Amino acid sequence: MQILLISNMGPKPSAPVQGQFIELQRQALPVPTAYHWMRWHNDGLLNRLCKYPVWLLDFVLRFVFCRQRFDILHVHFFYPTIWLAILYKCLRHRSAKIVVTCHGSDIYRYQPPGTLYRWCAGWVDQWLFASEPLKQAFYQQPDSAQVLAAGIAADYGNVNRLDKSEKDIDLLFVGSLNHNKGLDRLEQLLPLLQQHKVCIIGQGLASGKVKQWQQLYPKLMWLPSQNPLQLKNWYQRAKVLLSLSRQESFGLVMTEALACYTPVIATDTDGARAQLRPEFGWVISQQQTEPMLIEQLLRQLKHCWQLAEPDYLRMQQAGFQYAQTQLLPVIASELMSIYQTLYKAKHDLK
Repeated sequence: MQILLISNMGPKPSAPVQGQFIELQRQALPVPTAYHWMRWHNDGLLNRLCKYPVWLLDFVLRFVFCRQRFDILHVHFFYPTIWLAILYKCLRHRSAKIVVTCHGSDIYRYQPPGTLYRWCAGWVDQWLFASEPLKQAFYQQPDSAQVLAAGIAADYGNVNRLDKSEKDIDLLFVGSLNHNKGLDRLEQLLPLLQQHKVCIIGQGLASGKVKQWQQLYPKLMWLPSQNPLQLKNWYQRAKVLLSLSRQESFGLVMTEALACYTPVIATDTDGARAQLRPEFGWVISQQQTEPMLIEQLLRQLKHCWQLAEPDYLRMQQAGFQYAQTQLLPVIASELMSIYQTLYKAKHDLK
C-alpha cells in the first residue's frame, strides 16, 4: 500500500508553521509516505499570482511522471487541492482511493457550493473533519465521514506539571499575528494587563506592530518562533493560554497547552468547541460587541488567576487527560486503519 499526502499549504515568512501538522502526521505514520505541498511559497505578488500553476506543475513532474504508483491519495484542504488527486486518479491509477481532510475555510468559503465543487466531492471515498461543527457545516452528510483531530506531537505525552504558584507567565498567546487570530483583540487587552506578564509567540505580517508593543509594555515578551521543545516549555510556564481567533477549525495550540497542564480561555470557534470542556477551559461567545467581549475576556482571565490551587490542579489534570487522546500516535493509528480499510475494499472489488 503506497500513500501520498497532498496539500496546498507550506511555510512562508508570514506563516512559518503553515502545514507543519501534516508533516508531523506523515512522520507519525508507521509506513513510508510521500508528501506533496506548496514548496514555493512566500508573501510576494509574483507568488500570489503564480503559486498554484507552479504547485500543479511540481505535482505532475514529481508524482504523475514517476514510476511509483500510489493507492491512497490523502488530500488536505478539500478545494481546490482535490483537483490534483482527481488528475492523478485519471492519468495514473483509476482505482486509487481518495481521502479528504477538511480544514475549515475549504467549506466556509464555498457556501453555497458551486457545480464544480459538488462534482469534485463525488470523487471522495472518505471524508475527515477536524471537528463536529465543521462536519455539520458541510453541504452534505456522507456516510463515509468522521471527525478526526489533527493530533499533537508524541512529546506532549511526557510533560512535567507545574503548580500555578510555580508558573511565571500570566498569559500566553500562540499563533500567527493576523486579524483572524484576534491580534486586534489582544491589542485592546494589553493596556488592561500592564501589571501581568504576557508572552506572545508567533510571527506574521503584524510582527512590526508587536515589536512596538514591547516598548509600551515592559512586561510583554515576544518570541517570533520556537521549536516544539521550546514551545512546550512556554506552555508549562503559563497560567493560561488565550485564544482569540475569529475562525479556528483545529485548535492545536489549545490541545498542546492542555497537554502541558495549562487551562485555556478561547473565543467561540469550531476548534474551541471541539477541544474545550468546562472541566479545563472556558469558551467565550463572539455574539456580542467587541467591547463587551474584551470585558468578558478580562473577567475570565482574572477568575482563572484567582483560582485556588486545588481547583486549578483539577483543571490541569482534566485537561492533560483529554490531551492524551489527541496525541499523534493515536491519530496515526486511526489513519492507518482508514487507509487499510480502503485498500482492502479496493482489492476485494478486483
